[in-house]
Amino acid sequence: MKTKRLNQKTMILALSASLALTGTLVGCSEKKETEPTSNAGTGTNDKQAAPTEISITTINYNTEAPVNDNPIELEMEKRTNTKLNITYLPSNNYGDKFNVMLASGEIPDVLLTTFIYSSNVTSAIKEGAFWDLTPYIKDYPNLLATYPKESFENSKVDGKIYGLPRPRPLVGGAAFPALRQDWLEKLGLSMPKTMDELYTVLKAFAEQDPDGNGKADTYGFTGAVEEGWMGTLDFVESTFHGFNGMVVSSADKPTFLRDAQPAAREALLWLQRAYKEGVLAPDFAIMKGSQVLDMAKAGKVGMYPTAMDAKQLGEVVAAVRKTAPEANIAHVPYLISPATGKEYAMKEGGFFGNYLISKKVSEEKLKAILAFFDYGATPEGMELANYGLKDVHFTIAEDGTKVTNEEFKNIAGPSLSNIWTNVNPYSRILQAAPDYPKEYFERDKQVIEERLKYGVFINNSGVTSETELKVGNELYKKFQDLKVKVIMGKETIEAWDKFVEQMNNDANLQKILSEREASYKELFGTK
Repeated sequence: MKTKRLNQKTMILALSASLALTGTLVGCSEKKETEPTSNAGTGTNDKQAAPTEISITTINYNTEAPVNDNPIELEMEKRTNTKLNITYLPSNNYGDKFNVMLASGEIPDVLLTTFIYSSNVTSAIKEGAFWDLTPYIKDYPNLLATYPKESFENSKVDGKIYGLPRPRPLVGGAAFPALRQDWLEKLGLSMPKTMDELYTVLKAFAEQDPDGNGKADTYGFTGAVEEGWMGTLDFVESTFHGFNGMVVSSADKPTFLRDAQPAAREALLWLQRAYKEGVLAPDFAIMKGSQVLDMAKAGKVGMYPTAMDAKQLGEVVAAVRKTAPEANIAHVPYLISPATGKEYAMKEGGFFGNYLISKKVSEEKLKAILAFFDYGATPEGMELANYGLKDVHFTIAEDGTKVTNEEFKNIAGPSLSNIWTNVNPYSRILQAAPDYPKEYFERDKQVIEERLKYGVFINNSGVTSETELKVGNELYKKFQDLKVKVIMGKETIEAWDKFVEQMNNDANLQKILSEREASYKELFGTK
């Protein structure tokens, strides 16, 4: 059910009445400024048709859900000729409640799944619980023009579109190096482009007193590893290979374990050297992500792997500038892969979750729902859901940025943006981040452009293995444990070679690879 706030009821009614009056007055004019560019409501522009009632269940990441029938939601309804019944489920138990809803068959018209390849979701799709949207998408130009095409391609089930993707930027979400630009300049170094150049830079950060305090108290870099994989330090392995993903399947490659490839060995040697020479912080194996950030904020590392998050980067810059006012942190655009000889950066799938449409709704209503989302993919729709109404919920600053106020946070916050997402390749650096230096924006936009150009993504979405579900974590933990020991010099690289040879003959691993290859072919076929 919707969340209501009694202490704001009077305000909401007043604003609702105001909006209704505004709609009446504007309706008398020759053309509405906010008129949808897509066919909303019933799929026609007939303004006399009754509003289409749409029930939606979605996720909420905020402490409270938006106020019932708040002015922004009412405006969404007015512009699309709909009547919305939105249920917000808290993110901390969304999965559990989603599963109960799916199992019971009590499914709303529109239901967000955060992972379309969950076995219960794919089973429901194959049992006919949700509409196949493939034949219809072509009629909704804003969705096609605004959403990254990869968000559709990378979330298909059996080659078909069963859920409208909740789009995300294609680059900037994965951990990749960010380094102290001011240290580079002080030591007369340039932005590195190869792993050898990066090592030279990091070694100088560790040995040449870049902070000028006369003490040997800085490290080249650090990161946080996880159980079963290298965590934020995975960029090292990925760059050496020229792609990421632990177990890889694609149309032009056989299914294989990345760790069994020669590039994995070279990456280990690179990290082993960094640890031995004091370039890599000695506690990397037990550090948490928050501790990595603490080291960066304290000015103790010259590089840390991070997403291009404006808020986080701003916090680090602000903290460092307390003692080093000229501090400057820059994202490394790309690195040349030793294995491929090509520029490499991590690329992502372009979506995080999908909106499924219940097969219980009629085809006419299906089209109205798609029209509702289609309007949400227009500049006007995205502005409304993500910022609210101009001069009511946001103002435009001198530099052109939209600044939301407390009223916006009180009645909606960013929750409605989970329905009408602000699709922008630069959204990670457009976040409200007071400490993010304004001069970084154009520079980081260029980084995003280069990562889009050179980014590599191998789509393994939904590729599964029953054996992997049972024993995969245990197997991958063995790989990870030995990696850390080799990096720290507790095991030799020869021990790694022997282990890889053993694992190449491991029955369970071979079964995982075989099952994943079959799964890949079932999902994507062969090209």
